[in-house]
Amino acid sequence: MVFNILNHIHILMKTDTQLADYLLLKFSDILRYQLYHCSQNLVPLGQDIDHLQNLVEVEKLRWGNELEVSADWNIGNKRLSIAPLLLVPFIENAFKYVCRLPGHKGYVKISCMEKDRFLFFYVENCYSELALHKKKEGAGGIGLHNVQKRLKLQYPDAHELTIQTDHNVYKVTLTLQLSDNNEQ
Repeated sequence: MVFNILNHIHILMKTDTQLADYLLLKFSDILRYQLYHCSQNLVPLGQDIDHLQNLVEVEKLRWGNELEVSADWNIGNKRLSIAPLLLVPFIENAFKYVCRLPGHKGYVKISCMEKDRFLFFYVENCYSELALHKKKEGAGGIGLHNVQKRLKLQYPDAHELTIQTDHNVYKVTLTLQLSDNNEQ
């Protein structure tokens, strides 16, 4: 993803310097968060959500009118704690495998809500059988596996993850019980 974003910024520098400048600032926020705030076991939920919003904004800018992207962020208590970068692979995969076949406008839907110390996270995207086939054949596929391991280690008995594929629609639903900073 990093190299794709940098390449996109490089191309934009020749055609739309204002957009390239904005994208570069968003990308620097993404990198800053990853480098300076993610060395802890837990981070404030508000910081992690800001990071996710920056990721989604960068992807929306990269794909422009090729994708329909909707994201709903409803976080009541931003001071609760979450393991850093836990949700990133779900968002990255949605954009990586979204259907972009000619004549078909792909979509990504994201919903993230915190209520009563529970995080309800949902990602949906359309995909093509061709993309799914490449995913099975190609390298990678460790992101979701690593998230599942992290959830078992960091949130035992405090999460529920469901991943579904049906009629070229991929859905991830995660319910996560969050804690205050001083509880862990």
